[in-house]
Amino acid sequence: MYRFSTIALLYVTLSACLFTACRSGLQGNEDSLVQVGDETLSRKELLEAMPEGLSPTDSANFAEKYIHRWVSDVLLYEIATKNIPDMERIDVLVEKYRRDLVIFEYRKRFLSERSTEAFGEAEMENYYANNSELFRLREPILRGLFLKVPENAPNLNQLKKWYCASTPDGVEKIEKYALKNVVNYDYFYDKWIPFEEIVSNIPYEFGNSVSFLKNNKKLEVNKNGYWYLLYISEYRLPGEVMPYDFAKTRIQEILTNSTRLEFNRELEENLYRDAEESGKIKWIYKKDESEKESIK
Repeated sequence: MYRFSTIALLYVTLSACLFTACRSGLQGNEDSLVQVGDETLSRKELLEAMPEGLSPTDSANFAEKYIHRWVSDVLLYEIATKNIPDMERIDVLVEKYRRDLVIFEYRKRFLSERSTEAFGEAEMENYYANNSELFRLREPILRGLFLKVPENAPNLNQLKKWYCASTPDGVEKIEKYALKNVVNYDYFYDKWIPFEEIVSNIPYEFGNSVSFLKNNKKLEVNKNGYWYLLYISEYRLPGEVMPYDFAKTRIQEILTNSTRLEFNRELEENLYRDAEESGKIKWIYKKDESEKESIK
């Protein structure tokens, strides 16, 4: 065993030397690299496992480690199969895992071919209206505008007037100003944003978020060479029902999952019914109809 291991490791080192050229320069044929008993590692298998874009040195290192790991795995598997008394149980578990994996892949393909990616607006609004309790906020959300501007930027006094005006004229002036003078400009009058997502950009101790939102319409902070300007046009607090626009993504996820469950149920029922009608299912033991239904 020691002699074999030495030879194998020596072969590993020699094999690694073959990879001093770039991976792309190697030929992906079936040439054998190393053999342990009846198991053989091919050059093709190693090339398929090797990541793209490695340097010659990294290719050699990867090859050496991969081949060494492969040899070790084969040796460990060989000794394990000889020393585990209940290999039949393991074979059963492996077959069950294989069956479950094949079924999972089939279900995934079946669903990808048949599931609906988009739901009608009316269907989603109806679900939202009938299940509003499912859409309670856990954190505050807001609409408005956020700006980060260098403290030496021109016309700051004008900007501080514009950013509080939600009129089209005010927004247009801000956007023109932002092209040359603003480091960060986030316009979210038309969409709901989690409170924490916005305030994480502002060096300010907000304290209790609910209290801050109830008592502040705007915030102006001058720190570290910048002005941070936040205007809040609307907000919603934890415990309130999410606005439909904010809940829309979650509604789509719920309806999609529901559709998947329905597809799975229909698939199993149809397969079972077809197999029973065709006589593919043969009941070996006697049973009445109630037993038959319970087994389903």
